[in-house]
Amino acid sequence: MKKLLLTALIAVAVMTTSVRAQDAFATQMKVYGTALKYYDLQTATTALYNAMALKPERKDLRDSLANIYFLGERYGQAYTIGEEILKEDPKRDDILAIVAVSKQSLGFAKEALEDYEKLYKDSKQIFYLYQIASLQHQLKRVGECLASLDQIIADDASTKQMVSLRNGNGTSQNVPMKAAAINLKGIITLELNQSANARALFNEAIKMFPDFEAAKSNIAIMDQQDAAAAAQAKGGAGTAAPKSAPAPKPAGK
Repeated sequence: MKKLLLTALIAVAVMTTSVRAQDAFATQMKVYGTALKYYDLQTATTALYNAMALKPERKDLRDSLANIYFLGERYGQAYTIGEEILKEDPKRDDILAIVAVSKQSLGFAKEALEDYEKLYKDSKQIFYLYQIASLQHQLKRVGECLASLDQIIADDASTKQMVSLRNGNGTSQNVPMKAAAINLKGIITLELNQSANARALFNEAIKMFPDFEAAKSNIAIMDQQDAAAAAQAKGGAGTAAPKSAPAPKPAGK
């Protein structure tokens, strides 16, 4: 009888513990949902860690954690968790995209390029090709970059998709991908000392998107450089020439 009673008490205790664990998990997920509603990413992160501790079998919660870190621009954590998920499931292109952007933001250009190349191979999304071109330029892979840019420019989809570019003053602007690709091609052409062709490309980008601040800035810098060179050529010996402006910088991501 005592044994039966003890067994029954243990069963009740186990059930009670299970119910309490369920209640605790549900509470943490409720906190998580509320925190997301108000974009309180720190509280949402804490709630997720608590929920994962209560139910470690819920591997899907790592996806949410990676996404929260990514939204909060905490790229180191997003990258680390994403790589852990990819080791278990290499076909998760949604997670690979998070990892690629995180690596790019952390300055791991070569590694990010490899990820974007896989993403583009799997999806053929032109956005990934644009990121590939940007990284190829950063890595000084000029021939590959120009080939990628020509492919983007020839694709009609590039006129409809927008990309965000950083301007020299730290602001950003959304521009058509095709105009951005033409502008980047102009920057590369200028770096190859083909000034006339570069100016034509910048003007083409502006014609496509008249409010294109980066392309206008590149034209202005070229004008300053031309004026400085002309003043230097005109000035006699001993005349200080104006300092030339720096070359245009690649448009931001």
